[in-house]
Amino acid sequence: MISNILSSSYKYQKIRYISIVSLVSFSFPFLSLDIEAQTSSANNTVTTKVDQINLTIENLLVDRGGTNLVEIKGDIKNNSTNDLHEIKVHAEYYDKNGILLEKVDHFITTPAYILKPDKQVPFDITEVIAFNKLADYKIVASGQPTS
Repeated sequence: MISNILSSSYKYQKIRYISIVSLVSFSFPFLSLDIEAQTSSANNTVTTKVDQINLTIENLLVDRGGTNLVEIKGDIKNNSTNDLHEIKVHAEYYDKNGILLEKVDHFITTPAYILKPDKQVPFDITEVIAFNKLADYKIVASGQPTS
């Protein structure tokens, strides 16, 4: 099953996630995120493009952990020209019927950590989900440009 666009709105920012993920394929094509600032007045919203973030999840492995839980490992690479912070992994896990088992966000870095362009940061997360129930997933990374 191919997973396409995830969207999430945050206070004054809208981040678009694009990923193509397959349970069989453990590598990610590039992940491009457009950051847009939003301001609202009575009945209209003005959207201005601020910057583009390009993150890649490399060496992704979704596997059975030691206690039959789901374990995800990989490296998040900053392919942007910007320094990034607040690096997160967003994951959704589905059963064989397409029913959402769990939706989680994990901060990969501390708030003060800066991910420089062309650098990467590893992650290793164990989810409290029985591996035998997992049939599909969507996993994307996000980050914020430093000011």
